[in-house]
Amino acid sequence: MASKKRQGKKNSGVGNPAKAAARGRSVFLIQAEQQINALRQDYTTWVAQQVPAFSPEQAAQAAGMQLDVIGQIAGQYAENARSSNLFDLDIDVFGETLAEHLGNLPESLAPEPIFTTWLEYFSFIEQRMLWQGPAENLEALREMLEDTLNGFAEGDAELCGLLRETWLFSQVKAYAQAVAEGVDMEDFSAAAEAPRAKVLTAVGLDAETFDPEGPAPLAFNYIWSAGRMSVVESEGSVLRTDPDAYELLVAGEEAGSAQLLFEMAVGCVQAHLNPTFDVTLRDEAHYLVLRNLLVTASTGREGDLEGLRRNCGPKIYDAVLPEARIAMDSLVGYGLISKDGEHYSIDERLVPVISAGISEVEAFFEEAE
Repeated sequence: MASKKRQGKKNSGVGNPAKAAARGRSVFLIQAEQQINALRQDYTTWVAQQVPAFSPEQAAQAAGMQLDVIGQIAGQYAENARSSNLFDLDIDVFGETLAEHLGNLPESLAPEPIFTTWLEYFSFIEQRMLWQGPAENLEALREMLEDTLNGFAEGDAELCGLLRETWLFSQVKAYAQAVAEGVDMEDFSAAAEAPRAKVLTAVGLDAETFDPEGPAPLAFNYIWSAGRMSVVESEGSVLRTDPDAYELLVAGEEAGSAQLLFEMAVGCVQAHLNPTFDVTLRDEAHYLVLRNLLVTASTGREGDLEGLRRNCGPKIYDAVLPEARIAMDSLVGYGLISKDGEHYSIDERLVPVISAGISEVEAFFEEAE
């Protein structure tokens, strides 16, 4: 039977790791958090010394953001290592914890800042003579982070080169140039006719035969979605190119450029999977059938076509299958997948693009339920 003895203030649980742990948080996690918090003032001073141009407020903000990043992984590490000593890290456990954290990172967040933040943290504790482990362990941790960063840089450069060779990039670049400082796509005055025609031509449409009263052509939807995810902003019916994003899109091989090009390609895949941006049964069936074709292209293994046909309904399935195949050929044309005879395939470097597009549309339909 539980004792009814009143706890003294000393053991009330406020600031007491043992009491807090009993409520579901480990002693190691709490102690790691306390260690990070104890560093804040000195770390802010150190950041200000590294960047003299920072005001005290900017230094405090930068230090706070970096320590928040450190704290997220440090807490996980403390629980995995069963140790809250952040001045003597087990190399293997740290590597495993970092990999676990990166595996749960949203696709919209680049991992590079995490690595650079930890490298700065290691510089801080070295300069402040806080490191308690063997010097070679600190050097090994640094090398692990630097080698991974170099790998990211090589991957970023490769992705930039790969996507800039696609027809999709050429179309989005032309679209962004045509939109430039702003085009109102619903302004049908004589003065706006030439800018609108330039935008339509850039995405492969004939301005003379374009029907502004009808549904947007698929070619426009595909490039509009790719541009929206990367370099083109919209305010009502006005489209406008972000000049900073455009510079990153067309030049550079670093993380910022790779991320924009990735988002550009994801936007195009999304528009192919759900070209009408609607949630009808037919739209969802189109998504499911095209997703199945893309997964087959990626893995080489056919899905349960009969089960999919029953799930969609034979009539809807038979109607959307030809459209899904046309969408596959369109993705081939944009350079995001390949086709040899009747066989489709996806470059392994572009599989994350396809997967991200599928995930975005899947979430869209789930939220609509």
